[in-house]
Amino acid sequence: MIRAEGVTKIFGPDPDAALRLLEQGRSKDDIRAETGHTVGVNNVSFSLEPGEFFVIMGLSGSGKSTLLRCINRLIEPTAGHVYLQTEDEGEVDITSLDPAGLRQLRKIRMSMVFQRFSLFPHRTILDNVTYGLEIQRRKRDRAREIGEEMIGLVGLAGYEASYPSELSGGMQQRVGLARALATEAHVLLMDEPFSALDPLIKMQMQDELLKIERQLARTILFITHDLNEALRLGDRIAIMESGEVVQIGTPEEIIVNPRTDYVADFVEHADPTGVITAQTVALPLEHDRFVLDHREGDVRFYRHKAEEDVLIGVDDDDVFTQMRVAGEPVAGRPLLEVLEEEPPDARRRDMVLTCAPDVTLRKLLRGRTYVALPAMVLDGGGRVRGVVTERELVEGILEKRGNQDLGSLEAAQPQGAPVAEAR
Repeated sequence: MIRAEGVTKIFGPDPDAALRLLEQGRSKDDIRAETGHTVGVNNVSFSLEPGEFFVIMGLSGSGKSTLLRCINRLIEPTAGHVYLQTEDEGEVDITSLDPAGLRQLRKIRMSMVFQRFSLFPHRTILDNVTYGLEIQRRKRDRAREIGEEMIGLVGLAGYEASYPSELSGGMQQRVGLARALATEAHVLLMDEPFSALDPLIKMQMQDELLKIERQLARTILFITHDLNEALRLGDRIAIMESGEVVQIGTPEEIIVNPRTDYVADFVEHADPTGVITAQTVALPLEHDRFVLDHREGDVRFYRHKAEEDVLIGVDDDDVFTQMRVAGEPVAGRPLLEVLEEEPPDARRRDMVLTCAPDVTLRKLLRGRTYVALPAMVLDGGGRVRGVVTERELVEGILEKRGNQDLGSLEAAQPQGAPVAEAR
């Protein structure tokens, strides 16, 4: 849908001269000291798939908002290209469009939601929402129909005749979102749209945006400096530092495997429980924390070294068959089904919880308030993808990395030494 190749932006009177220094490998600080030019974005490349929610994050001055404005050419890139894939025109090079083509792109293909609400104070909410449709020269009746639908979608039905001054900040931002959605553009560019909102309203707007994304499947490029917001919203996240993208990955990849100290510092205090999945922390039965206890026909029974009275049975196809506690079989139930019930007064040891590999640690933690036994992570065919005990949950949260990495850490320690702290 969107592809950026080598996008660079340099601010100053002679950016081409500064660009040559940049291409020679000179640093951003050296170029500023020698020429007075500022490198806002440095050789950034990435691509978005249709319907993807892509988040760009970084500290103030990292270049994230400049990059966003290069995408729709509110700021002209110094170098590089930005391409938009369309159904009717194929791939369009945004960076080569003339002014008329650029205006058409912004009218039809891309909408932008700014941090400031930028509403017209003299227009009603409905008239604000339909403004983009007026620019597109849509028929008035159809524009009002679309506007009313979008106002309802963002939870403001009944406020069509109100004016911006009569609405709270959160409600005004909903109007800005409805206005962007009303143009029916396939791509939404959102520049820190919720940063000025109170925390509770911000969470509500995030929920609203996720709901709308599920309904409309728009492609969203979202800018934020808030890591928890990025982790909550993004299908993938790009982290910027000093004008460069230093890592792109899923929220779980960013948390579990930060590639630089800068990224590690970012994620150090993040809540991983809503991001890291069962598959990441689950131990395979071949792990050295498990012992093959015995066989019964085609069923192998494994015992976790920390759970001496618990046996896990799998057949020759690695399909989970049963769990026994003190020699007695226990019933198995899906974790998500159990979480819909009230927790018991005491954690049970007569039931084993099963879950899919993509279930988050947060749900596994809630499951521990129901059942004290290890949870079984199973694929769609019932094959064992791993086992999660309390130890794996704690390590996954505190160390913020997968058990494969933790196993490597353990192996590297002198015997009897604690696992080194991982960021």
